[in-house]
Amino acid sequence: MPANVYTTLANATVYTDKLQISTAANAVTYQSYAVALGTANAVGNIYSASITIPANTVFEVYAGAGNKVTVTGTPFTALELGTASSATAGIYNSAGQ
Repeated sequence: MPANVYTTLANATVYTDKLQISTAANAVTYQSYAVALGTANAVGNIYSASITIPANTVFEVYAGAGNKVTVTGTPFTALELGTASSATAGIYNSAGQ
């Protein structure tokens, strides 16, 4: 399965554990929101503060498969890396869902 490539991410679900974010002339900020198991609702930030990615940089960051991601600023390209091996992938609640 080919990796998804994004040029905009606003509260968007990602499908792999890591993202490679490449910036151009401007810095961007990144935040990943944990999703409640068994729902699509973001319940809180993974990081205590947004991560700033400087201009003209290639940066790899943990996103967590199934979590929501927002990147603020332009231009950037985000490439999904790896597999869906954590966050909400393969996890079920005590009710077996």
